[in-house]
Amino acid sequence: MMIDDTLLMKYMQGLCSDKEKDAISRWLEQSEENRKAFRDAHFIYESLLMSTDPAAFNIPVKKNRGSGHSNLLRNIAAVAAVAASVVAAALITDHYSRKSISEDMLVVEVPAGKMMSLTLSDGTSIDLNSGARLTYPPIFYGKTRKVELDGEALFHVTHDPEHPFTVETFAADINVLGTEFNVHAEESGNIFSTSLISGKVEVSGTSGPDESYILFPDQTITLTDDGFVIEDRLDSQTLYWPEGLINITGISFDSLMERLEKAFSVQIIIDRQDIPEINCTSGEIRISEGIDNALRVLQHVAEFDYVKDYSTGTIHIR
Repeated sequence: MMIDDTLLMKYMQGLCSDKEKDAISRWLEQSEENRKAFRDAHFIYESLLMSTDPAAFNIPVKKNRGSGHSNLLRNIAAVAAVAASVVAAALITDHYSRKSISEDMLVVEVPAGKMMSLTLSDGTSIDLNSGARLTYPPIFYGKTRKVELDGEALFHVTHDPEHPFTVETFAADINVLGTEFNVHAEESGNIFSTSLISGKVEVSGTSGPDESYILFPDQTITLTDDGFVIEDRLDSQTLYWPEGLINITGISFDSLMERLEKAFSVQIIIDRQDIPEINCTSGEIRISEGIDNALRVLQHVAEFDYVKDYSTGTIHIR
């Protein structure tokens, strides 16, 4: 199915079929160019909803935007001009309302071995780590801004005290006004941690209304077998993975293997009874240099051998 400006405008109006919605969702995952085209279309459509004045549809057109969508703004502006006569009605109907559009959630899943960055409609930017799944609305509506996360992401939230931002996870909700923080939440592994880089956040556990914690900069809250624990430090990976690095300091060998599995899209099996110890005061692995280089670097600070099964891609630690 071809994703053109007419279909994007139809999507913004909440009139797409489920098949069309799925096609647009897959298209958004393919490239940053597609996501930027979507944001441009959304910006123009939201401008239409904010005014019934025909003069508001005189939108300047940017040229030379790249293949496939070089005429996106020009074409959408033409569609907008045709739609001008129905905008007044659109403002008072469910199909054309911002509320209706905001309820039509988008889902982005980052493939194993990849990372992704995206910008939400309010300007909030998010870096998504390998395997992360983010559910979010095309536009925010109402008093709060909410997204759902499974996996790891670094948030740079646009400051808006009138519309608090919430990240919902299986273990807790993170509530902020405007700040920078890292969230690692994987329900399958019962993993949850949040590290605050700047600003202030409230972490509310999902198991009960009394579970609420305030984080300040350079603090991390982690879910353990005994409940939530706050430490005066950042998670060791928070400032590394967005730069394409894995910090090998202060992490257990088996936890590091899990990181490597996601970063390189491989399966690693530890075929030994004892778990090797990582002996180093500082160190990092650059993901772009590949899994073999990562394991060779690690062999300098931990005693182990490995064998790679090229038929299955599985790595055995011995």
